[in-house]
Amino acid sequence: MRFGTIGLTCLLTASLLSGCATVNMSEIAVPQTAKAEAPAEKNIVLRAATKLYNALTNRGFVAKDSGERVQSAANILLEGLKERDVTVDSVDYAAQNYPKATVEADIRYAARQVSQTTKAAEVYLEIADTDQNMREELQSLEKALLAAREASTVFSQSIDAENSELLYLDSELDGLTRITDRFGERVRLQAAAELAARRADEKS
Repeated sequence: MRFGTIGLTCLLTASLLSGCATVNMSEIAVPQTAKAEAPAEKNIVLRAATKLYNALTNRGFVAKDSGERVQSAANILLEGLKERDVTVDSVDYAAQNYPKATVEADIRYAARQVSQTTKAAEVYLEIADTDQNMREELQSLEKALLAAREASTVFSQSIDAENSELLYLDSELDGLTRITDRFGERVRLQAAAELAARRADEKS
């Protein structure tokens, strides 16, 4: 049986190898594993939005869950992103009475995370196919954006509203709002096209 196995190995590899050489199976397994895992990898928008949301919630700037986020996720596909009153869940950041320098450092950290998410979304929207479904990306951006808005509201309870760091965070939020709305426009156009196609099929 041993010779039969070796002979079979040589036969299968004859087109690639000049003789009956030992094959390192670990080298073959690596690309197969990587290929199998590739579809599960998140794209840059999902990674960035998730990172932003986790950064804000894990640091205690905002609560992990919010009815406002859940409601908005249902509304945005139909109405587009709109300015809304932000409902801040129970968080104790403001109650900690952090020094001004600490609050400013936290605001700068949040602003950097927002900026990175905006840039990732802008790049993705530019390179993505026009017919690509972006509902998942839109929902992730909306969730992260609303968490960032809540964080800004929380920070404003701990520092002067005219503080330069807070104003900078709000300007970064404007950028994330704009790109999220562009994703919303793309999704709504796709939904309208799908609806038109279904109606055309029904009439034919």
